[in-house]
Amino acid sequence: MPFRSIAYNTVGKIGNVLQETGAYFRLSDKVKKLKKQNAELSYKNTQLQDALLENIRLRKLLDFKEENSFYLIPAEVIGQNPLSILNGFLLNQGSSKNIEKDDAVFTDKGLVGKIVDVDEDFSSCQILLDRNCKVSAKIQRNRELGIIAWGGGAQLKLLYIAKTIKVLVGDVIITSGYSQIYPENIKIGLVVDISLETDDLFQEITVKPTVNFNRIEEVFILKGLIADAETE
Repeated sequence: MPFRSIAYNTVGKIGNVLQETGAYFRLSDKVKKLKKQNAELSYKNTQLQDALLENIRLRKLLDFKEENSFYLIPAEVIGQNPLSILNGFLLNQGSSKNIEKDDAVFTDKGLVGKIVDVDEDFSSCQILLDRNCKVSAKIQRNRELGIIAWGGGAQLKLLYIAKTIKVLVGDVIITSGYSQIYPENIKIGLVVDISLETDDLFQEITVKPTVNFNRIEEVFILKGLIADAETE
């Protein structure tokens, strides 16, 4: 009968639609589950990558510590310096660990600065990018002496190098050792620009720090020679 045929046909079509709709929603559920799993795996992968990078950083710091004849105390950067007049960091080591004012602070990449204020469990570190920070330095290649100071922004400047001295872009700047605070041969930065167009006798030398001050997480605080520390 035509009516019966039409009914079967209609019901059949509806059944096909419902079946396809059900398959669609089942597929949609699978997609959602896969997306969820993907998000979970992505998060775990990010955690593992961060743990690996932290492990690499710590290994480099420990290797740096073992290669030097100084007694070094590791510390973590836990925030910006609370002293508003100072550009620097707050560290999680203080007088309880024998940290003292004017102790040098550095990483495996180079010089960071010095301790300027100490509490029992915390200390304030003045960094090279502070306008009042000055460090006796030298050009590694020719041993020429100068003074490192803040040069604006994330740059440093090397002062008091005569125009008669040959300075090259890429020259490594290190601590001179002529200081009661900083030992010699700690890397400070690289020369990135030189100008002789000045009115005085000295060159205008721009230095890029080897330390990325926006990414410091761990540092070392220098405490004299290991032999001295062992006899205390």
